[in-house]
Amino acid sequence: MKILLLTGNHPRHLYLADTFLRSGLEVEWVIEKREPIMPQLEKELSFDIKKLFNHHFTKRVEVENLFFGKNSGNHALKKIQKIFEIEKIDLINGKFKKLCEKIKADCLIAYGSGVIPEEILDIPKMCKWNVHLGLSPWYRGGATHFWPSYLLEPEFTGITVHEMTKDIDAGPIIHQQLAEINEQDGIHENACRLTKSFCEKFPIILSKAIDKKKVFKGIPQIVNGRNFTKKLWKPEMLKIVYELYEDKINKYCLDNNLCREVSIKTILTEKI
Repeated sequence: MKILLLTGNHPRHLYLADTFLRSGLEVEWVIEKREPIMPQLEKELSFDIKKLFNHHFTKRVEVENLFFGKNSGNHALKKIQKIFEIEKIDLINGKFKKLCEKIKADCLIAYGSGVIPEEILDIPKMCKWNVHLGLSPWYRGGATHFWPSYLLEPEFTGITVHEMTKDIDAGPIIHQQLAEINEQDGIHENACRLTKSFCEKFPIILSKAIDKKKVFKGIPQIVNGRNFTKKLWKPEMLKIVYELYEDKINKYCLDNNLCREVSIKTILTEKI
């Protein structure tokens, strides 16, 4: 099966290409240029909030480098013969559509990209999946590895592979994985530890499913969740994470028996 892998260009995205290649999957790779990994403040803030903002995103860079390495993606960049680079606008201006028509992949897997137009989803004949860094249906949208900890339910930090549809992060579920909640981990460690584990396991179980000619029919999302839009997140929320809980939300929830058992779904293998 030929796979077209569309990823963002941050370390956590590039790492998946490395693991896909090591698993022996046949991959052609499209890299979408994302916003800078260190975002710019969009409004005037107090000195204290600016300090928290810079601390939060500087730590994200440090933790991503710790888990994925500063050379994330280099293995795939050296080994994959056909690699294409696009901008976000190329998803809707026809450039990415032409690439899909040219490559004729059986399966399109998107991870860390912009929203793909419906007309493109008709091109892959076998499957079109999105890797969502959030546990659908409870956490759809953006910053969905931030919100569970902020809302004192870090056990809902998860990843969902789902069929791509017109609705954001709402397509039938193919596979899910939960974070392991360790007392010593903070909000970024939760996200990166989970993402690294997922990136290392998912290509392997996908390869086994392909070998068994598994029928890829996802499980519909029937529980109502919430779509966390970009506008919901505010830098002032970082005061809760870093000043009130000192980035020790895992420990607080474990010490106070707040973590619940969370059910996940998969059609590829046993839950991991």
